[in-house]
Amino acid sequence: MAFPVDLLIHAANVLYLFAFMVRDILWFRILAVVAAVCLISYFFFRPDPLMASIYWNLVFTAVNIYWIGRLLLERRPLALGAAEQRLCELVFRTMTPREMTTLLKLATWESAKVGECFVERDTPLSRLMVIYSGRACAEVDGRTVAELQPGHFIGSISYVTEETAPANVVAIEPTRYVSWPKSKLKDFMRKNPDLHSALRSTLAVDLTRWLQATWAHGASHGTTRTDPGRLRVESIPALLNPPHGP
Repeated sequence: MAFPVDLLIHAANVLYLFAFMVRDILWFRILAVVAAVCLISYFFFRPDPLMASIYWNLVFTAVNIYWIGRLLLERRPLALGAAEQRLCELVFRTMTPREMTTLLKLATWESAKVGECFVERDTPLSRLMVIYSGRACAEVDGRTVAELQPGHFIGSISYVTEETAPANVVAIEPTRYVSWPKSKLKDFMRKNPDLHSALRSTLAVDLTRWLQATWAHGASHGTTRTDPGRLRVESIPALLNPPHGP
């Protein structure tokens, strides 16, 4: 009994149907390859083989196999170093290890000595920073308005609004921090919109925490709660709902 060749084209279309139903791009490509193999077999075993269709399906199959290999390489388990793992736990909890590694390739690890002012008030900030270890304080007119602990961002307002630094940042103790050039970081985030949204939400949470600490410090010293160090509440919506474009 001859094999019913027409079953191959039905099998191929069923596989394509399932491929269009899955959300994972890897499974989409795997199913597309199996469906293409069924189509190639169908075109080849016809009484008059359709060679043009066979060649084109071989091309599509080769492209899908290439991307399957790329996706498998990208999804390999990746272990973070101790410093990277701690930074991820401090700030970037929603990121995968691979996203974290990619982000850190743009970063520079830097240090500040006790008493060193590594951000000056009213100067443009060309980088976004996060404290990894140690402590620093934000100062306005010689008055401490907030203390910065590991996990606090520096330059979050400037990253979104391009404003100048609202306060001096001075190391209280030996401080290690990670910095990203804003231009390179924005270029990277433009190509990774989901990661950019996660970063903006993280910055908004950090800014809210900074404002709360600043107001609490001002209240404990009998100063006003308005416009502490020019850290404005209006900046939070700008972080959560950024305008279109970088």
